[in-house]
Amino acid sequence: MDLGIAGKVALVSGGSKGIGRAISEELGREGCKVVVTARGKEAVDETVDALVAAGGTAVGVPADFTTKDGIERVVREGRAAFGPIEIAVFNVYGPQSGRFDETDDESFLTAYNDMVMALQWMTRLVIPDMKAAGFGRLVTVGSNCVKNVHRELPLLTANVTRVGAVAFNKTISAELARFGITVNTLGTGGFMTERFSSYMRVRAEEKGQEYDEFEAAKNDDIPAGRLGQPEEMAAVAAFLCSSRASYITGQTVVVDGGNVTALM
Repeated sequence: MDLGIAGKVALVSGGSKGIGRAISEELGREGCKVVVTARGKEAVDETVDALVAAGGTAVGVPADFTTKDGIERVVREGRAAFGPIEIAVFNVYGPQSGRFDETDDESFLTAYNDMVMALQWMTRLVIPDMKAAGFGRLVTVGSNCVKNVHRELPLLTANVTRVGAVAFNKTISAELARFGITVNTLGTGGFMTERFSSYMRVRAEEKGQEYDEFEAAKNDDIPAGRLGQPEEMAAVAAFLCSSRASYITGQTVVVDGGNVTALM
């Protein structure tokens, strides 16, 4: 299927590892000019090299995408390299874990900054390009906790602020639709990434289980019977970024192997 986005400039934050890298690679295969950003320069450079080696077009801008200055620099350097930004994927590291009695004011403020403020900073910067082009795609890599809050994991600030990001996206989607700009959120479940694998090893140790035993039990909890692969999330993200998805906006698309039990 031709997604109709060849030649478009796509910014992917957190684009050097895990789901973010898979999205960078998928958009590169679709012919996008990809601006890859993440904090680690080595991983960013390696991802860009891989995209170029595969026949794609990419540039790397190492930056902290949870800061206003970092986001401004990425957008500025991305434009300088390829021109106006037409696709932007917001993907940043989730808030720190902690239950209510372990969470202070600073933890809430940091989570809100990273999940909501950074998202609106990015959006505000790229919207003029998208309006001028009459085409724009904004996709946030979120979590299925916006449908079913995490209980096994002590992720209070994630449960709260990821919902805030969805509310932001839902609200602005109505304002931007007339300009040909769509705004959607991906509700991720368990995916076999380096980060999730590390989490499972920690949890297995806490429970006194072997890693393989813990992973098998985790898989059994998922209706699909397994964790997802980053490429499966990337395929959905690329579709939402495409011209084919022009009538889908303001939605949270859950990709979790059927794990969420909520109807809505």
